[in-house]
Amino acid sequence: MIVIPLYVLCVRYLSDAVAVLMSPYLAVYCFTAMVGALFPDVDWVVMRVNRRFGHRNPLTHSLFVPLILFALISYYKGDYQLLLASYDAFIFGVATHLFGDMIHTGNLVWIKSRRYENLWYILNGLSTVLLLCLAGFFKSL
Repeated sequence: MIVIPLYVLCVRYLSDAVAVLMSPYLAVYCFTAMVGALFPDVDWVVMRVNRRFGHRNPLTHSLFVPLILFALISYYKGDYQLLLASYDAFIFGVATHLFGDMIHTGNLVWIKSRRYENLWYILNGLSTVLLLCLAGFFKSL
């Protein structure tokens, strides 16, 4: 639940998109950030169907899904300011989740070394932040 206040603080102090805080869609962005923070744990649902998929699967706990969404959004034509701001919030949530998982490591599927797990989370978390920078979310880091 820390993602919503963290998102608002980052938009306020680190983002060029301060107008988002005055937007009537602020609740949508906050909700999207929360969905992004919960999204990597979708592997719990997949694990019910396929036990080998496992919790903390590198496919869901990585930059893989945000890049797919970025590719889909880039092909969308039309006025998509709401879509881009929601995408930024989603990616922010995913990054928050990845950095948060560094606190409790030890069960990343397919990677059994804690050192490599932390490296995985750091690289993917920083990659999501880099993706946000490329999208213009942060004005400086």
